[in-house]
Amino acid sequence: MNYTIFATDWGTFGFVASRGRVVATMLPQDEDELRFNLGQDWPDATEDPTALPHFRKQVIDYFWGRRIAFDAAIDLSDLPPFRAEVLEACRAIPHGATASYGDLARAVGRPGAARAVGSAMGSNPLPLIIPCHRVIRSDGSFGGFSSPRGIQQKKQMLALEAAASAATTSVRSRVGGGRNNTAMAMAGHD
Repeated sequence: MNYTIFATDWGTFGFVASRGRVVATMLPQDEDELRFNLGQDWPDATEDPTALPHFRKQVIDYFWGRRIAFDAAIDLSDLPPFRAEVLEACRAIPHGATASYGDLARAVGRPGAARAVGSAMGSNPLPLIIPCHRVIRSDGSFGGFSSPRGIQQKKQMLALEAAASAATTSVRSRVGGGRNNTAMAMAGHD
């Protein structure tokens, strides 16, 4: 088990990996705070600044405001089945889009389980790869966000994605490719 930390435009990002799979991510924060949290949560992990270079580049690009579909291999095998299923459904929410807790509950065949979905989002070990920031309340309000910077970071991430999606739409319109971004993302073509 190893961990990697690196600078982004938003602060220091960290992740923990095992056998080439990401098992945890830590959203940008102060480096000392991040190192402390890593030591608390992953005391046996050793630092490897060279791990998963493609994923590191994707994270840096994301926080530069580029439209990214994260393709890192992940490991949810230690999670209860319902929680893993909810997180996989969340991972399918395309860049620039949102879904409600109820939408995810319906997606996993448990339409009355919006609160349980919220609990799964609150304990998401892989924020960013599993975009829990894209999950909002059915009334359109932001809901919660378990990150060092809280709901403010969720708002900033959604704004960053909206700007990147708008820029992508503008470029596609100018070159005659004005297809629907959400449909393209869901088909894996973003």
